[in-house]
Amino acid sequence: MLTNQYEDLFQENVVMTIDHLKLVTGRPRESILRDLKNIGYYSSYNERGKFYTLGNIPEFDNLGLWRYQHAYFSIRRTVLNTAEYLVSISNAGCTHDELRRMLGIEIHNSLYQLTLAGKITRQQVGVQYVYFGKERTGEQYERRYAMPIVPLVRNTFKTPGVQGYPDMDPVFVIDILIAVLRGHETGSAAFSYLHRTGSPVTMQQVMTVFSHYDIGKKNSPTRKTN
Repeated sequence: MLTNQYEDLFQENVVMTIDHLKLVTGRPRESILRDLKNIGYYSSYNERGKFYTLGNIPEFDNLGLWRYQHAYFSIRRTVLNTAEYLVSISNAGCTHDELRRMLGIEIHNSLYQLTLAGKITRQQVGVQYVYFGKERTGEQYERRYAMPIVPLVRNTFKTPGVQGYPDMDPVFVIDILIAVLRGHETGSAAFSYLHRTGSPVTMQQVMTVFSHYDIGKKNSPTRKTN
């Protein structure tokens, strides 16, 4: 039976890609997806759903997450559903960094979509933006606000060579540099890109990083040459 064939395949290879399944079954992509749907399966929430496993294989933890090597799965299947759930059940809301550690992937865009759709809310608490469940914003905010400052602020550093600028979260610096590597090589372009992803970074922070790393200047490593 076809079901037994797939069960045997996934017993040998707990997680597989469509290309791998096409190779070992000799069936086209559409047929494989139809087969898996009939049997029951999960696709990974990372790598654009590249990895597949059968529905009875994952051993989900208390958050409904399961990882196998480089493949990440959620009992709620999608990043949007999973992020919304994690925010809603949290005791004091979640920061982007807290969610990134739980899920193991970058989720700025997902949080932006959820906030835009009104499924979660975002408020600034101290120096951080925190995401709260739509139905629990008040109680979660109060708990977050009552938390000690230290757990909220990770190790920070003062950007060298910039006088009078407050401590900056290293994640902001990394996000800004990633924006540059993706082709947003002016301060305004990088800021616009980060704003679209839901990042709370400010224009002043963007320009501080650009200034410190000489981004866009004549001898800058990021400056394109013909």
